[in-house]
Amino acid sequence: MFAIMSLPDPRNYAPVNARNPLIRQLMSLMTEHDALAITNKRAALQAQIADLLAANDHAALNAALNQAPALEAWQTLWQALRDEVESAPADANNHATLFAIPVIIVAGSDKGARLPGMLSSPETVLNLLRQHGVLAADAMACLAPELVSSDMLAAISPSRQIRLKTALVEPLQNSSSNLFDLTPSPLEVKEESAWLRFIVGAVLQPETAPPQIKLGGAVDNWGMALAQNLGEQLKTTGATVLALPRAPQSWLAAQENGRTILLETRLQLLASSAIRAIRSKGRTPVAVIAAHENDEIRITLSSQEDAERWQGFVWPLSPGDHVEQIVDFTQTLFHDCQVQDIRLVESIQPDREGELPFFVTAHFSPIARH
Repeated sequence: MFAIMSLPDPRNYAPVNARNPLIRQLMSLMTEHDALAITNKRAALQAQIADLLAANDHAALNAALNQAPALEAWQTLWQALRDEVESAPADANNHATLFAIPVIIVAGSDKGARLPGMLSSPETVLNLLRQHGVLAADAMACLAPELVSSDMLAAISPSRQIRLKTALVEPLQNSSSNLFDLTPSPLEVKEESAWLRFIVGAVLQPETAPPQIKLGGAVDNWGMALAQNLGEQLKTTGATVLALPRAPQSWLAAQENGRTILLETRLQLLASSAIRAIRSKGRTPVAVIAAHENDEIRITLSSQEDAERWQGFVWPLSPGDHVEQIVDFTQTLFHDCQVQDIRLVESIQPDREGELPFFVTAHFSPIARH
């Protein structure tokens, strides 16, 4: 066993902006102790968010998320937004459940290659989901053929997502295709790396029926079957392609979780390559994990015997990231790779030293902060 330690949080959350109505309501909720008052204040926060969404005032929503004064505040606001966007419409018998499947694509090419940004057979993916019980056997569902980037999915505003829940009912009932106005995001591949794409879909949810799609949870046998199918659909001459799908999620949840999965995969790729290279020379790997100014966790792999060569990885912290979870994942990864020397830096490190980004390695010591 190994001891899991954590790092200081380098993020400087905004001070409480009492002039922002949403922040004011959020802080009133978070500082309340009476159970009934908490219920009423939570409902008031939801109502404010609903009003902003109805007015398409995403600037105000984004301002409040950016001004959240602590991790817990951001999480509370984000969950309230998700609850509003993902709940069933109050005045509709049927509605569309929007879902996205995050897919990590690990690919490489010696001479360079372009992977398609389209699925050649979305229906095959739907059939696999039906066969494995992820999607109800008789569900009326549609998948976009385009593989969607994070930026493209993020450009679909929460207000539009709410409108789509009712706007897509008739097209789904009529088995229409091409329900989404999306742009495919092909991949330019050279040296091996990982990318994130989303398979976007919708399924008709009758008011009295059980959920027509299982959102979230673990990926079991269907994941392997879908990975093989996606690998075939994305096969490209001159490139190696591995597609790793995750469970369907709401569009907002998929964006948040997909980002984390992508960073985890990229760190795994770097660690595997760097540790193998160090050991191939008979040297001893050293891993260093440090929190840095500029809201980043920086991770390096170097060797005891060589002060010149090292590799670094930067994990940019979003407002909702848990530093302790990132450290837990990273330590577990290095432990599984049998790295014995794992160092955590107790103080927040500077972003730069002179003109260059600063990284702590086996031979570049942490900078003492006063």
